[in-house]
Amino acid sequence: MWENAAPPPQPEEKPRPCRPKSEEDLVLWAQVLLCLAAIGFVLAARALGWPVYPELRRAFAAALQPEQSLLLGEERGLLRFTEQTAQELADAARSMWEDVTATPETARTRHSQPSPPAYASEESYEPAFALYFPLPGQHDRRTSGYGWRTDPMGGLEEDFHIGNDLAAAEGTAVLAAADGVVRMAGRHKSYGNYLRVLHADGDETLYAHLQYLFVRAGEAVSAGQTLGTVGQTGNATGPHLHFEILHRGLRYDPAAALQHAS
Repeated sequence: MWENAAPPPQPEEKPRPCRPKSEEDLVLWAQVLLCLAAIGFVLAARALGWPVYPELRRAFAAALQPEQSLLLGEERGLLRFTEQTAQELADAARSMWEDVTATPETARTRHSQPSPPAYASEESYEPAFALYFPLPGQHDRRTSGYGWRTDPMGGLEEDFHIGNDLAAAEGTAVLAAADGVVRMAGRHKSYGNYLRVLHADGDETLYAHLQYLFVRAGEAVSAGQTLGTVGQTGNATGPHLHFEILHRGLRYDPAAALQHAS
């Protein structure tokens, strides 16, 4: 009788098997490892004194420290940021490859003229269409030309200046050099507030260090239209317009094109 009153014995619970790592965990670890590899590569470039290190530093700084307004402030901002970052990293990789494969005759030394980075040419380029001078008034305002120069931000190394700096007071209107469509509009670690406008035949113009931007990516603009105002955002020692010309993704000296601009 007492045996019937006792509660029946409960079966022992078997330990639950450990679940395998989820796909999300694997992706996260892959991203962490890629970031560590990228950081290690940049540190190695710095330790070995590769000339490409300044480009890598700027590219990875832009990739790892995006401005929140660029990501969240506009529709499809994340997509445009991804495109910009990919372009920066691709430019840095091309420059690194050129330095690694350079011959002794073309390698950069203290006593010879260095070669430009892979994303830039030593030549001038003038588009097939007439340019409108990007600042009000037509006269030479250039304060820094295209090519190798001592880093104006106080660095000991030289850097390759990929545009022309045009002197102007802060707040001066920045004008579109030709009809086109705004390809990029946002914030960059080095350029500050900048615009990149696509024109005919794969030509582009770039306007950097702006105080304010008056147009958005995807917007059509006309030659002479006000795109923004001169400022000193990004890596700038004073107010000026940094102006670039690109043909099929390669940067050229814009001096001749500016000289003949209307």
